[in-house]
Amino acid sequence: MYKQELIFIVKSIIASETVNEHAKWAEQLSVFYKKTTTLLNPETNETLIKGGVALSSSGAADCVDDYLRTVFFIKGIYKALTKLSLDFPERSINILYAGCGPYATLILPLLPLFDKERIKAVLIDINAESIQSVHNLLSVIGLQEYDLQLIEANAITYTKPTDFVIDLAITETMHYALTREPQVAITKNIVSQLTSDAILIPEEIRIDLAYTFFVYEPYLKNTNEVKGRNDMQPYTDHVFVDRLFTINKEHFGRENSTSKFESYFYKLPADFSNHPDVCIFTALKIFEDIELKTAESYITNPFCLVSMYNLSAYAEIQLVYDYSEIPQWSYTLKELKV
Repeated sequence: MYKQELIFIVKSIIASETVNEHAKWAEQLSVFYKKTTTLLNPETNETLIKGGVALSSSGAADCVDDYLRTVFFIKGIYKALTKLSLDFPERSINILYAGCGPYATLILPLLPLFDKERIKAVLIDINAESIQSVHNLLSVIGLQEYDLQLIEANAITYTKPTDFVIDLAITETMHYALTREPQVAITKNIVSQLTSDAILIPEEIRIDLAYTFFVYEPYLKNTNEVKGRNDMQPYTDHVFVDRLFTINKEHFGRENSTSKFESYFYKLPADFSNHPDVCIFTALKIFEDIELKTAESYITNPFCLVSMYNLSAYAEIQLVYDYSEIPQWSYTLKELKV
């Protein structure tokens, strides 16, 4: 019964085209998970690790309610799996899912759409509660025959088995502006274990600097107000400054031992009355043409670093992103020359 219900929901998610359809079917998936899952100690297992904060099981479970994020990731992963199945028709597809949470939201609903012989997956989470929850879900839904390894491990330091060549790597452990959660540290570790042909999801995370009026930018406050990109226009006097960096396979493909990014110094405008805030904007390319843009999700909400009203004695600003401990942004200033 549960398996057929899940198939209906995930097929509806894949077929959905409008914002209302996206929200409707993501909410149905959330309801489905809540009735098939029981978390014993959901609030007590948030974990501080070197590279970010791993959410508690309940915090990870709540991510399914970020409707457009859920829908676009499922659509992107389905598209990637379909491509890999066509590219490699004679063998199974090897998947690594880092930070699966208690629902394994981004892969478990898709399993019934593929033959069990075609899928081989390693699912990792640092919380034992989440791993046990996924075990229970597989049993309740009737997906035990799939070749899945569920591993309690820190995805920042996890090393895959030598005989497991990853075709598709998935990690979505994000907070807005790449703060707080360990997305970058996990991605860095995973990319070091990928072949050049492997697919990484999200394919790209784009981080931009802009001067704007933060309170007038679109911002997702709750999922009752979810809007599509056509309904959300940036503030009219928004000034794009620069793309600070892009996280993808190539970003970590070269020797990259540092856990810090330092931008150029950017000139602060003399008149900033229409755009007084220094802000970070995030957009995701999940896979190919499937993207998640500013304020479509909690993880792509804009982030205000500082108001220029506090910087009147300075001429230039440099942005610094450090993910060696808890990922965070800071800045360095150059004074005005008198």
